[in-house]
Amino acid sequence: MRSQFPSFALRPITAGFLCLQFILPAGMYAQGQQMEAQSATMQESSMQKAGPASEPSNAYLSHDAAILQALNRFTYGPRPGDLERVRAMGLSTWFNQQLNPDSIDDKALDERLAIYPAMRLPLDKLMELYPTNGEIRAAMNNRVSVPGGAAEHAIYADQQERYRDKKKGKDVEEEGTAPLPMSPAEFLALQPEPRFKALCHLTLPQLKALRQSLSEEDRSRLTAGMTAQQIEAIAAFNGPRGVVMAEAIQVKLLRDIYSERQLQEVMIDFWLNHFNVYLQKNQQAAYYVTAYERESIRPFALGHFENLLKATAISPAMLTYLDNSESVGPHSSYATGLFTPQRKKPAASGLNENYARELMELHTIGVNGGYTQKDVTEVAKVFTGWTVGKRFKEDGENNLANFDPTKHEPGNKVVMGHTIKEAGSSEGFAVLKLLAGSPQCARFISTKLAIRFVSDAPPPAMIDRMTATFLSTNGDIRRVLLTMVNSPEFFTQGVFRSKVKTPLDYVVSAVRATGSNVESTAALSTAIADLGMPLYGHQTPDGYSMQSDAWNSTSALVSRMNFALALAANRVQGVTTDFDALLGPQATEMSPEIKDKTLEAKLLHVPVSARTEQLILAQTSADPQQQEAELRQVSAVKKRDPLLTGEARTKMGDSAREDTQAALAAGLIMGSPEFQHR
Repeated sequence: MRSQFPSFALRPITAGFLCLQFILPAGMYAQGQQMEAQSATMQESSMQKAGPASEPSNAYLSHDAAILQALNRFTYGPRPGDLERVRAMGLSTWFNQQLNPDSIDDKALDERLAIYPAMRLPLDKLMELYPTNGEIRAAMNNRVSVPGGAAEHAIYADQQERYRDKKKGKDVEEEGTAPLPMSPAEFLALQPEPRFKALCHLTLPQLKALRQSLSEEDRSRLTAGMTAQQIEAIAAFNGPRGVVMAEAIQVKLLRDIYSERQLQEVMIDFWLNHFNVYLQKNQQAAYYVTAYERESIRPFALGHFENLLKATAISPAMLTYLDNSESVGPHSSYATGLFTPQRKKPAASGLNENYARELMELHTIGVNGGYTQKDVTEVAKVFTGWTVGKRFKEDGENNLANFDPTKHEPGNKVVMGHTIKEAGSSEGFAVLKLLAGSPQCARFISTKLAIRFVSDAPPPAMIDRMTATFLSTNGDIRRVLLTMVNSPEFFTQGVFRSKVKTPLDYVVSAVRATGSNVESTAALSTAIADLGMPLYGHQTPDGYSMQSDAWNSTSALVSRMNFALALAANRVQGVTTDFDALLGPQATEMSPEIKDKTLEAKLLHVPVSARTEQLILAQTSADPQQQEAELRQVSAVKKRDPLLTGEARTKMGDSAREDTQAALAAGLIMGSPEFQHR
């Protein structure tokens, strides 16, 4: 047992970067060197099980357990070989890289994301090329121009046809088909470019006829050889908004699974949950969420909290989600009708306090932060005029955050004893600075971080240290995380595997642990939603709970077991697991006991309990035909991927499973209570 805890000492390298030096206590340095020297031959299954039953809760973790603790808290779970890689490079070097994500090569992820070019479009361009119903109506009334290009014309034409049919009470899906200009075989025989142009000229009934005439395999061939933009356009024929929604979720999951910049992705998810917005708030919300993650969260996830707070406050996603875009000062020129003599007095509209209340209660100082209802009202007045404008004056969609002085409440405001002098949009930034720099905010954010990364009831002394760092560094999130990880309580037995995984953590960690290949995340997003955590799907602004009670129930464990078995049995659409690659060529010679132990080491890195092991062995030692029958009964996880870019995206099956015994053991291990914790 260690007599001291490891510390991360900070020293500057260049402006904007940090370097950490992992320092083992003097009495443990030789032991640490010896463990690293033996790492090449050390079997993961020989790792000491760290847990409250074997050590006091304040006992420090072994060298490997400390690495595993970091991997489980600052990533979405270790992949095959991660423990060895971090052991070889040193925990401090790895953590330093994670704190500076721009220093990490993430080209492999970039290649996977290349099939989603729409997700890189500026918000206004995304809304133009993948229009909502509002944009379609504006085009039909000649208030906006349809963008050039065969694909764009086809998307607008199809959606206009859908809109007209809906107005007439018709259901496009129930309507009949129409004759095709050529046979399905002739379509498939065309080269990619002419095939794409031919598809762009089909009407909705013709598209339906073509789709119905093709087998599942031929549907994937329909887009073979096309560019990513062309494939997105074809998917958008059936509904551009649905493509945007699906791709936003797909891109997030691919980042969570495959990014080498794991701490950044975990922190982005933390802030997306903290500054929660809802994907289906309105027709524009899916588009706003795409820009929100990219422009308001990602650049600031490891920076200063005040910058993050400002970026979220002025985002179209937040302005519309909490209705601040509709808030009008009761004494503003807009409300009194004085803003322009040419126009009639506008319809009655008033102060909306939603954002002001959540800004204080959920985003900064917490419900016990010392504010009053009068403060909520005053903050709401401060933010009047912060709205979302239109791309083309009165036409098209609202998508540009701006400040409308005609809607702003005049006069000074008093917020928590501080006078905010009348200064238009500057008032809002003054309030954000006031709240972000307050001791209440420092403690509130530090507590939420500690709950996410440490335990459901983090030690008060740790929170005190984090709060002090937050205040002394102007809310530097990197420094606060360093203070947290340097706290003596972080690498202890009481904290090790004490957190229950959220559904997102669980599904992504299972995919990473098995080294599964993901061609499509559509079914994975379904699994996460079925487990109670639809991505971008929390309707209220408080976000999903990061505490165990919200996810720790018998029904949740059963559902997770079903997903684990489906993943292991290759019954999750678009995802393939190869146990031969995971176990190595010697897998066929392993007894059930050895295979089970090896999989525990590969997937869990610590032994399961004796009771869990007995249950697994009882299943994996049964008749092989019975094992296969059990896996075939596992419910498949399916969801149609809107991008039909290959057979792997639409197919799955038991043919990909060659080692039934390994699949069953792995599924049971990932469904076990031990894997539920991180």
